[in-house]
Amino acid sequence: MSEQVNRILIVDDEERIRRLLKMYLEKEGFEIEEAEDGEAALRMAVSEEYDLILLDLMLPGIDGVEVCTRLKQVKATPV
Repeated sequence: MSEQVNRILIVDDEERIRRLLKMYLEKEGFEIEEAEDGEAALRMAVSEEYDLILLDLMLPGIDGVEVCTRLKQVKATPV
């Protein structure tokens, strides 16, 4: 029987924050992917399946609130 790995998308424009979150979450067994702006976050979140999205509100380009609004129209992933 295979163990399910929970996938998390971390969205933040600050690399050090993404790196820190990734380090701690991977230690707990999560599979982590990263996006540094709203456009990339939307592309990834729509095309892939994640168990959770950790989303910064203040992003360059499309901000986190708009990313969440658009994402909720097409996915039920917790943000």
